[in-house]
Amino acid sequence: MKLKYRLIKIFLLLIVLGFLMNFAVRRHNDKSIDNVSILIDNSDYIHFITNAMVYDIVNRSSKNEKKASKIKDIDISKTEENLDTIPFISNSNVYIDLNGSLNIHVSQKIPIVRIKTPNDEFYLDQYGTKFPLSQNFSLPCLLVSGDIKAEEYKKLVKLSQLISEDKILKNHIISIDKDKKNSYNLLLNVAGVYIEYGDLKNNHQKLINLKEFYKQYLDYVGFGVYKKISLKYDNQIVATKR
Repeated sequence: MKLKYRLIKIFLLLIVLGFLMNFAVRRHNDKSIDNVSILIDNSDYIHFITNAMVYDIVNRSSKNEKKASKIKDIDISKTEENLDTIPFISNSNVYIDLNGSLNIHVSQKIPIVRIKTPNDEFYLDQYGTKFPLSQNFSLPCLLVSGDIKAEEYKKLVKLSQLISEDKILKNHIISIDKDKKNSYNLLLNVAGVYIEYGDLKNNHQKLINLKEFYKQYLDYVGFGVYKKISLKYDNQIVATKR
């Protein structure tokens, strides 16, 4: 009999706990959203995504599809799904903490290269992923033009990163052009002279050679003395004077 009474007590206790938990959950879900915390990575210099855009997506993703005013209105999965469909977002995380605050963390894609082909214009991020230009914001980055193939995206990103991370190179190289011979040229901020780069191989060595040539010769006479500087040959630089 004692065992029977114990089982009944445990059963009643579970019912009470279930009731209390259900009451607490319903009370929590009926709370108004008093605070919305939005964190957008790199928002100090990249403005593809704004707080207003995120607010709009939260409301459009709500269970009533109008305005998310209470915790029960928030559809976390749908909100994350809709945020991730935006081409400028690489990842999003949405959650509600114990205080009832809605927290949204958004990672923006970082443009490394701007590609301009005969038929399209778009950005590449650090992973070589293609995403469109924005009507609201443009980030200055190295322009690459020509008939660019998808298999060249990652190689162009690596080359652009090497250029943009070097003080000497980024001050002189303003864009990259692919010619009809499938060879690349580095265009400079000096009219009438360009660097014949060749294919997208041996990037480190080619740029090291160019910097050495600059330090030994170009730093004294300037780019204007030459009409073409070629890096396409292995371990040598061929400079053609005007």
